[in-house]
Amino acid sequence: MARTYVADIAGGTATVTVQCQASQTLKSATWSGVAAAAGKWELSYSSASQIGTAQPDSNVIARVSLGVLTSGGTIAVQMPINMPVKAFQSIYVHSTGTGNLGTLTLS
Repeated sequence: MARTYVADIAGGTATVTVQCQASQTLKSATWSGVAAAAGKWELSYSSASQIGTAQPDSNVIARVSLGVLTSGGTIAVQMPINMPVKAFQSIYVHSTGTGNLGTLTLS
């Protein structure tokens, strides 16, 4: 049975490391949270963020651009991905934008 991974995304410029527990292919990424400032969230095989790169390399699997929600509220984005991972491999969630708190669920 495939495992689901949940990562909390901290506000500001930060990186969350997810260590995969089994070999599998992750098929879905569901991003949810509150966008308090312009910024981005990025899912990558690389420990170094490429958010500032207009044309990232193949290590970057997905990105979500965040705008300012002046009236408050939440965002939710679900996207199909095809991300093979191996047991004990680390994958990374990079973020920018002060106060952009959220959660990424990978399954």
